[in-house]
Amino acid sequence: MDKRTITALLMMLVLYLAFDTFVWKPQRQAAMQANMIQPQETPTIADSSDVSEIPPVTSIATSDTLLGKVASTTSKLSLENEHIKVQFDSKGAMITSIELKNFKYNESKLVDLIPEATSIAGTSVYYGSNSTDLSNTAFNYEQDAAGKSVTFYLGELANPTILKRYVLDDRFGISLDVEVQNLPSINGIRLDFEAGIADSEENTKSKNQDYRFFLNADNNILKVPLSKLRKNQPQGSFGSFAWMAVRSKYFTLALREIEPPLSRSFNTVINPDTANPGFSLDSFNRSSKQSWKQSFVLYAGPADSDILKDYGRQMENIAERGANWLRWLGNIMAWFLNWLHGYISNYGVVLIILALVLKIVLHPLTHKSLTSSMKMQKIQPQLQVLQKKYKDDPKTLQLEMSKLYKEAGANPLSGCLPLLLQMPIFISLYNVLRYSLDMRNAGFVLWLTDLSEPDPYLILPIIMGVFMIIQSLMMQPKKANLDEMDEKQKAMQSSQKMMTWMMPIMMFFIFRNMPAGLVLYWTTFNIFSVIQQYYLMKHYKNKDFA
Repeated sequence: MDKRTITALLMMLVLYLAFDTFVWKPQRQAAMQANMIQPQETPTIADSSDVSEIPPVTSIATSDTLLGKVASTTSKLSLENEHIKVQFDSKGAMITSIELKNFKYNESKLVDLIPEATSIAGTSVYYGSNSTDLSNTAFNYEQDAAGKSVTFYLGELANPTILKRYVLDDRFGISLDVEVQNLPSINGIRLDFEAGIADSEENTKSKNQDYRFFLNADNNILKVPLSKLRKNQPQGSFGSFAWMAVRSKYFTLALREIEPPLSRSFNTVINPDTANPGFSLDSFNRSSKQSWKQSFVLYAGPADSDILKDYGRQMENIAERGANWLRWLGNIMAWFLNWLHGYISNYGVVLIILALVLKIVLHPLTHKSLTSSMKMQKIQPQLQVLQKKYKDDPKTLQLEMSKLYKEAGANPLSGCLPLLLQMPIFISLYNVLRYSLDMRNAGFVLWLTDLSEPDPYLILPIIMGVFMIIQSLMMQPKKANLDEMDEKQKAMQSSQKMMTWMMPIMMFFIFRNMPAGLVLYWTTFNIFSVIQQYYLMKHYKNKDFA
């Protein structure tokens, strides 16, 4: 098998292995982990009771004797800072809307992370063998003058039975404190985020791949894509809880517990109206307490690695950057793209410059590879002589061919090295361009209005295939050389010719569903490679490579 066929087959194999390792395999592993998580007896800091002892949540009618004074009416109110506007309903003291001021759903509507006509952060109280769902209870409330915090309470504010306090930070964080006291017995609370996260894009065709559920517990981060979550919703207990999150393509709702941890178990659901993931969190202690106090931070904003990192406990893992060992390269790619974008507003131009920079960086290797390929063409007559002379002695033929390669400075597999070096870059760019918030609705020219989505008219994949064909044709032997070949060698050349056309077709089908920005980068890189190859062949046309 000749060098070009080997290179083509190797390229297909590398692409398959790369995507299997960094895209499909992590999804399979996450699903396997999800299937393994079942309710079980797990010791926690708070208690060693079994999760199965947590009573089911029921809507027991509330009364003044149980919860203290409740409000006679309900009210809508809001808090806001520079980045978000959060709306509440005093019925249940729940969040009904989280609008992101700097991100639009469409021309007339901001991104709202809470599905329409739903709410999150509903609370239930466990006491003895009973439970009370407070989602329909009218809370009293007091809002600070600055509009950054609100306190909901039942009973008297000075000594409430139940208190829920929300405080906005300066970015996308919402502190949530829950206090329960003055009840005969208190065994824990339940927080309800089962409404899940709302769609933030009008195009949701790829939500099975893009949407995720995350759980950071027991020093392990579980990631479950929506496609797997729909088949089996994980639930169970844990010993040490850090945070839980649901993520759409670009945004996330993440609930982090503040020390000391009291949470015991979790449950995941699929919102039947949006088909998006949601969750609930239980904190339970079999031994009754006189009071219960628990604190959280709800992050409601972009799934941006740099912002999430500031909230601690490895929350930056919510942002998609590929395999853990390759995140550093993804971070470098994201930084470089953002840096260039600070000077160039068009992200398509930024990607073209990135392709040029990487072509320059990889030039020595590519130059060596192309030179070696040209040397291989130059020694074809000598190879043919050896193949005829030792056609019945494969071992000697291999030794003589190796000797010839060494003398000519040629390497039949030299073309693979630049490709192998490109693969980590390709994989990192895939995740950066697919999920980086900066690429959201980033256009280039005419029909390319969103480089994070596939090319709607498949123009870029077609251009990419055309230049792959051109590059292959440039390296094919001349007709004069073909006339000197025997039947076996002509058959090999015929196989190579077939791959010249088959490989671009296969790559077209692979790349047609890739983000347009990634295809733009790869196509531009190939165009630069063709230009480099043309000038190298022209320069060394009559040179002696020996």
